[in-house]
Amino acid sequence: MSAISENMKTLGMMARGAAEFDAKAARAAAAAIASHAAAIPDLFEANETDPSSEARPEIWTDFEDFSARASELESIAIGLSTSIAGPEDLGPAMSSLGSSCRSCHSAYRE
Repeated sequence: MSAISENMKTLGMMARGAAEFDAKAARAAAAAIASHAAAIPDLFEANETDPSSEARPEIWTDFEDFSARASELESIAIGLSTSIAGPEDLGPAMSSLGSSCRSCHSAYRE
């Protein structure tokens, strides 16, 4: 999850103008998000009870929905990994990625 967060920061910095727009770097960040999103279900397959985890038990009671949300994030990020061409693409990209992340976090994260 921290790798997804770091790549979101890369996109966010460019979107806010805090970093110079670099289409190759933006597409690479989206591709990395897609790759990490694809691994999410495997990371949560076992019902762990780590006291420092922010994962809600609902992950394992509705693992199919949890996995579908990870797949949705992966699909969005894959699309962005080939479509980000200019700085004007970053706002919509951040919006769609952020919406997908929030939907999962609100349901499955403390």
